[in-house]
Amino acid sequence: MRQRIRKGMLVFSSLMFPLTFFFLSPFVIVISAVNGLLNGSAIVFGLLLLFSMVGSRLFCGWLCPGGAVQDHISAANNRHWNSNGKNLSKYIIWMVWFSFVIFLWIKNRPLKVDFWCFTDINLQYFIIYAIVMTIIYLFTLLTGRRGMCHSLCWMAPFMIIGEKLADVLYIPRFRLKAKPEDCVSCGKCSRNCPMGLDVVEMVKSGNLDSVECINCLECVDGCHKKAISFGIWQKQQQYKNFKT
Repeated sequence: MRQRIRKGMLVFSSLMFPLTFFFLSPFVIVISAVNGLLNGSAIVFGLLLLFSMVGSRLFCGWLCPGGAVQDHISAANNRHWNSNGKNLSKYIIWMVWFSFVIFLWIKNRPLKVDFWCFTDINLQYFIIYAIVMTIIYLFTLLTGRRGMCHSLCWMAPFMIIGEKLADVLYIPRFRLKAKPEDCVSCGKCSRNCPMGLDVVEMVKSGNLDSVECINCLECVDGCHKKAISFGIWQKQQQYKNFKT
C-alpha cells in the first residue's frame, strides 16, 4: 500500500510538472539573477536544503517530478546506473552552476525578492521545458534507472548538503536502520532499489547511510524478514541501534 501511495504521488507530481517547472528550474534562477532578482526556484531550493536536514531525500523518492518521469522511462532501460565516477559529475555541474548564480547575485545586488518572476507561459517557456524534458528522456534512456539523479541532477546536492549539516549538528533526520542478523541475503532489496545501491551489503555492514539513497522505502517494503526499518534518529543513535 505504501508504494502504491508513493507511486501515485509521483504520477501526480509528473502531471503537475508543467506548472511546477518554474520553481524547479536552474535556468530560471540564472535569468532572475541576471535581473537582480531572487525568484521562486531559488527559494524552493533553499527550502529543500532546510527540509533535508530532517527529511533527508524524501522529496526525491516521493515528490520529484523529474524522478517520476525517469521511473516511467526506466521501463525501456531498467539497468542500474551507479558508481563513484558517474555520481561525481552532478557535483561538478552543480558547483559551476551555483558559483555562477552567486556571482550574478553579488554583481546585481541589492537583490529583490520576486517569487513569481518569469512564470509566464510563453514561447520561451515551451522551448526551455522541451529542452529539459528531452535531456531527461534521452539521458535516462541511455543510462538506466534514475541515471539523471546520479549524474546530472542540480537539486540533489542541496539535499545532500542538508543531510551532512544535520549530521554535523547532531540533528535527528530521516534514516534507514538495519538488523543485519535478520538478513538472509535474498537480494530483493538491491534489485528493487531504483538508485542501484548494493543494499544487501549495506544491511550486512549495519550502515544504510548513503548520499544516493532517495528514501523511497522500496527496500523496507520488499523485505519479508523486516531487516530494514526507518525513523528519525541522530547519526550516533542510529549506529547505537545497529548494535542493540
